[in-house]
Amino acid sequence: MSTTPRLQRCAHPGTLPQGDGHDERSQYRDDGLAIMREGLPAALIGDVRRHLDGLLATLTPGQRPEELIEPHARAADWRFWLELCRHPVVLAAVARAMGTSELLLIMSHLIVKPAQDGKAVAWHQDITYWPSVHGTEVGTVWLAIDDVDPGNGCMQVIPRSHAERERMQKIETDGRDLLKVRVAVTPEQERLAVPCTLTAGHFTIHDAFAIHGSAANRSARRRAGYTMRYADASAVQVDLDQHWVPVYYILGDGSRFRPGMRDLRAGQALPASPT
Repeated sequence: MSTTPRLQRCAHPGTLPQGDGHDERSQYRDDGLAIMREGLPAALIGDVRRHLDGLLATLTPGQRPEELIEPHARAADWRFWLELCRHPVVLAAVARAMGTSELLLIMSHLIVKPAQDGKAVAWHQDITYWPSVHGTEVGTVWLAIDDVDPGNGCMQVIPRSHAERERMQKIETDGRDLLKVRVAVTPEQERLAVPCTLTAGHFTIHDAFAIHGSAANRSARRRAGYTMRYADASAVQVDLDQHWVPVYYILGDGSRFRPGMRDLRAGQALPASPT
């Protein structure tokens, strides 16, 4: 039995335990959520903010900043976001948590909740949104671009909610949240939810079945995060014809590389085109 402290038993609400690679693997496996001890350099996060500000300046009337989907493939500065997705600190952390040395980059998403009117994200599971992904070993990195906490609508995760590997039914909401659907959560589960308080540059990794969500941002502070989604290439197949962005083979010895993928392992040049 793991001796890792249970996330729902944190002594200080609003924080997550940090540990070495073994602890990260145990937390991810047992609780469906792990926080990484090592964050990204402050100078890099400064660059991330500048690139994000550039994207926000291009929003069209009616476009929400929570909906900056696949910037590594669709943004004018896609090279920056794609390079960030293969940052060695991020890849090493994902490999440790997921217990694999073979990784695919399959998606990314900037979720920016503006001050005072940032939308809530109802309780949901990531796994139910990807019909082109066959297999369950998918993890999402949630990188804090701003300092995030319950005050500005940080992500909350229900520990162990991934354990049954069950795809839950989606239920329509009143439409005021970002996804406009939710999954059913009991009061007890909601009570155990862990708010992922992070300083800018730090990140969590959660399992694709883990139930998570976040409250609306009514504070005077922005809440920006970048989600990067990785699949264990030894356990997941992606329908490349159905998938809406290129699939990158981003870590491994080459044995899991398949025709149609793009090789983006360390040392490989970025592609000439994002699509």
